[in-house]
Amino acid sequence: MYKILGYSGGVYRFNEIIEFVEDNGGIILKKDVFEISRGAYFISQEVHVIIVIPEEALKDFKVIVEELKGDIEYLKLEDEQKIAVISLLPVYNVLSCSGTWVEIKTIENMIQCPCLSDVCNELKGVNCIKLEKTLDATCRMGIAEKRITCENKEFRLVG
Repeated sequence: MYKILGYSGGVYRFNEIIEFVEDNGGIILKKDVFEISRGAYFISQEVHVIIVIPEEALKDFKVIVEELKGDIEYLKLEDEQKIAVISLLPVYNVLSCSGTWVEIKTIENMIQCPCLSDVCNELKGVNCIKLEKTLDATCRMGIAEKRITCENKEFRLVG
């Protein structure tokens, strides 16, 4: 199962957090960078992100966070919100493996359900999110972009 966390810490060595999360099959959903200053004097920069990470990697992740003097917070979400967030992972994986534009039909064929294994079964009474809704969410968050060619919807990761 995956955990949804909030991380805050300094910008220095933040790339280690990104690499660890991606190497362990997770994703960083939202990144905000804040500059802290007092009057005209710059004091520091801080990063706030939402991270989805496999439960098995959590122990090692905590070690890295402690080393970087960051903080993590477990985010409490309702079941539907949790499925919406976790459903982004297989879509992200398909898009990152392709490296180019992918038709929605191809994405549908590559993943049976836009959620991860047993998420729907574990959270009884909550239906899976539709693939198109999940893809639109990735576009709204700036993770992916969409284009329509010859009436085919295509998606790819941003950047």
